[in-house]
Amino acid sequence: MNTENLRHLIALADTGSFTEAAARSGVTQPAVSLAARKMERDLGVKLFERVGNRFVPTPAGKIMLEHAREMLSAEDRLLSSLAGNAAVASGVLRVAASNIPGEYVLPLLLGGFRGAHPDIEPMLEVTDSARVEEMVICEAVEVGSVGAVHAEGLEATPYCPDTLKVVCHPAHPLAGKKGVKPAALIKDKFILREEGSGTRRLMLSALSGAGLDVSRLTVEMELGSTGSVISSVEAGAGISIVSQWAVNGPIAEGALGEIRVAGLKATRQFSLIRIAGRDLSPQAASLFSFILEKKAFLKKRAAA
Repeated sequence: MNTENLRHLIALADTGSFTEAAARSGVTQPAVSLAARKMERDLGVKLFERVGNRFVPTPAGKIMLEHAREMLSAEDRLLSSLAGNAAVASGVLRVAASNIPGEYVLPLLLGGFRGAHPDIEPMLEVTDSARVEEMVICEAVEVGSVGAVHAEGLEATPYCPDTLKVVCHPAHPLAGKKGVKPAALIKDKFILREEGSGTRRLMLSALSGAGLDVSRLTVEMELGSTGSVISSVEAGAGISIVSQWAVNGPIAEGALGEIRVAGLKATRQFSLIRIAGRDLSPQAASLFSFILEKKAFLKKRAAA
């Protein structure tokens, strides 16, 4: 089985677009189409289907992709071991991260890491927290990043602080108010992240801790990314609780309003996760150390 074709199909699953998958893989669009057709022909099952203007994995495709990621991880570890024998850290390094660290934090660091380690090519996959833990446990990736660890057998190393903020449309009657009682939010429509999201878990826990009965929340919609949540709040569809890393800019620009709720404590640390007691490859160890060296920078950036 051609591992390059597997990488093309993973890129297609991640992007939902043959054009974007080709750009990410550095090949032509026909090459990705050919890889998908060949794999479907070889396996005798349909792997992708069109939903709207995106291509998504079928149930059989999801099974294939899960095993493909494990195969590629094994290949990467093999190459890493060989490179380690030569005391050289090089090659592709696949990393998984949940939405906020994957979209807002790690991209701040990967350019500098690439400059310091030009022979290592990081490939970042952004998914929900539960899936990140699964990928580390099944060894599809060596290193992941999440806001909280729930699975057993994982070692977490904090590296970046985060605070969630209650956000609303700028014209919302509570926008800019301080000391708002939690009960005042019960009349609002809430926009939640999807099940499996660490932000969703912290959001509901924080509201409950502030004395709000979360079973009474009016859930307007559940969305699969922070960006889509922010866009919906900006459009006036409801309120939500979102990481400061994602909303500080829109709040400062006036695109979002903030509601300061009394007694609401929604803080966390983003952590790097790995299998407990497992040695990292030279590539993964290099990235792990580089990120931890940037803790002071990230703390200062979070406080800005």
